[in-house]
Amino acid sequence: QDYRAAVRYLYLSTLLILEEKGLLRYNRTRTNREYIQSMTDKPETAQVLSDVVEVFDRVWYGYEPIDDGEYTSYQDQVEQLRQQRK
Repeated sequence: QDYRAAVRYLYLSTLLILEEKGLLRYNRTRTNREYIQSMTDKPETAQVLSDVVEVFDRVWYGYEPIDDGEYTSYQDQVEQLRQQRK
């Protein structure tokens, strides 16, 4: 039930998957906004990533609580990202 940590791990693993697919370059020094900006040639993917980042930022940095339904929705958005092709 530690949704905060689950959101973080899911987000970080998604960045690595997107890197493996050649959709972005993972770099620990980049900000979440820089990842979104790096996808300007893929606007649909960038929009989904933006939605995922927005939840991540609120939950991880803002310590905003998240419930079962919100977490399930977040998982669905992440899955959309993971299904993206180069």
